[in-house]
Amino acid sequence: MPNQPSSRSAPPPDAAVKRAEHQLTRLLAMSFDGAASPSITLKALVNAREDRDHPYGWGFAWYPAQTSSALVVKDPTSIGDNPLTKLLRDWERFASTVFLCHLRGAARSLQEQDTHPFSRSYAGRDWVLAHNGDLFGDLAQELPLGDEPVFEPVGNTDSEHAFCWLMRNVRELHARRLADVGWARLLGWFRQLDALGTSNFMFTDGVDLVVYSDSEGYNGLQWSRLKPPHATTRLETHDIEIDLQDAEDRSRTLVVVATQPMSVGAWTPIGASQMLVLRRGAVLYDSNADPEARALGVTRARQRSLTPSPHVAPMPMQEVATQVPGRSMPPPRPSHEPVSPLVLARRSLASDVRTLSVVHDTRYRYERPVERSAHLYRLRPVHDVQQEVLQHELTLTLDGLRRDYEDVFGNRVTGTEIEEPYSELRITSRSVVRLQPGSSSQLLSPRRRFSIPLVWMPWQRQMMLPYLLPPELPETQLTELYDFAMTFVARRDSDLVQTLLDLNMTIYRDFAYRSGSTTLETTPFDVYCNREGVCQDFANLLICLARLLGIPARYRVGYIFTSGVYENQMQSEASHAWAELYLPWTGWQGFDPTNGCLVGRDHVRVACGRNYRDATPTSGTIYKGGGFETLSVDVRVEEIEG
Repeated sequence: MPNQPSSRSAPPPDAAVKRAEHQLTRLLAMSFDGAASPSITLKALVNAREDRDHPYGWGFAWYPAQTSSALVVKDPTSIGDNPLTKLLRDWERFASTVFLCHLRGAARSLQEQDTHPFSRSYAGRDWVLAHNGDLFGDLAQELPLGDEPVFEPVGNTDSEHAFCWLMRNVRELHARRLADVGWARLLGWFRQLDALGTSNFMFTDGVDLVVYSDSEGYNGLQWSRLKPPHATTRLETHDIEIDLQDAEDRSRTLVVVATQPMSVGAWTPIGASQMLVLRRGAVLYDSNADPEARALGVTRARQRSLTPSPHVAPMPMQEVATQVPGRSMPPPRPSHEPVSPLVLARRSLASDVRTLSVVHDTRYRYERPVERSAHLYRLRPVHDVQQEVLQHELTLTLDGLRRDYEDVFGNRVTGTEIEEPYSELRITSRSVVRLQPGSSSQLLSPRRRFSIPLVWMPWQRQMMLPYLLPPELPETQLTELYDFAMTFVARRDSDLVQTLLDLNMTIYRDFAYRSGSTTLETTPFDVYCNREGVCQDFANLLICLARLLGIPARYRVGYIFTSGVYENQMQSEASHAWAELYLPWTGWQGFDPTNGCLVGRDHVRVACGRNYRDATPTSGTIYKGGGFETLSVDVRVEEIEG
């Protein structure tokens, strides 16, 4: 029915008592990128004496073993530490990616059926809701449940009635998951509830966790994204402590939403009438970045008169700008623009032809003269329809037996054998390359949506086998890396392209670029644990994760033109590295996890292989002499006009 300017109904006389109670209420939700088993301590009960006049009400919900069945544990009148609170603290088998908590504090007693969170089963899964606030008015009229309601309140709370109304709406849409509803439509429902009173909601189907903040900032919500390596495993407030003490939990990324900021992390207030959707440790949707949501408006005088938006597909993950020291960043973007991995990836594929000059100068100096040696140089850029080599020259300070050939990976290689003594060897490669627009790369299949796992014919797998074998690491390490890769598959509903873009963007966003932090012996698991490295480390990690998912991946060496749009200019002072992944409909596609983008006209491709050793720009063997070696490399990449 049409809403009037006073649509947020005036509270009844006893509302002051309820409001005082809700001021004590705390909401808490966590979304992990992988299954976690945190130890949860209700400090207000553990540290308190038994006070039967002021019982403490609480409720927890999670999805054990990442199933669609929710486990809800609640106690409306907890008094001191008890078996239920010890269960939260000591049970090691939570194994869930979604946790939702409602703490009512020392307030009036409620019955079990009136204690949050509430749960309902529909479409083969359990749905859970927690609410902090009060809805006033005739809810039977404002939020009708139908003549023969499928969902009916068990208790007497306005929150459970609102929950049943939401579930009725979901069922009428024939939506089987929250994502099927459409985020803009769901936002309209929450704003309709918000018009009836005060509304902080947490709503989940076990896959997505939706958080809505009251339009007047009532008991405001805050959020933080915490990524490993964690400085501490403990997050706490005055009444609750969460300890990620399990070894696997320490490598989890999580988004936490709470009424009060916890002891660690950078916390951001959730704005008035703002809705966030969390999935697998990431912000999947932010209503403040959605033009359709902004068009709905936030004035409560209009909220109830709004017609729900037409169904919209779930938006791609909203990226939260996090500045990492020393990390190159994409060009600045307007704060209001919705950003997804696909959008960011396409920005690197400009529409104009670019011509680049590349000078790669390498010097070897030796403590004692080298008397005999052999060398291989992979310094000639690739020549094909996307990258045209206009000029190339390779000069050496020493003459010797020299031959050019193409190796098994298609790289142009120059081999030399030097049999005269020398204390210094200088190799200079000069190239002029014209790069075509990257938009010709077919990132999306023109025929159908490809999902993970990919199905390969036996002959295809045979040919791709060198690019499908992960590095030789202990099985336990590969298992953890596989589990990490599968979090992206789950977050992206098994969509191949979206999963790869999410992987590429996450490595860029969550891993710090630090020169000198790794060596050639650093493994992908080391990078995963330490969350830092340089371009070759990020490429190796992406290659390893892709191969564990059954996606052929190879290592690519080349150069990058940083110009004025990359804050990290260091990566252009030497060879750059990235990954190329094989997509069945288009072939090899370059992904640059160092910069969170697709490979476009900023990248000059040179050599590729299974790993760095197959594509290293310069390598060799000293048969006699040499001693201590000093290596210096200087790379200059410049744009040529015209």
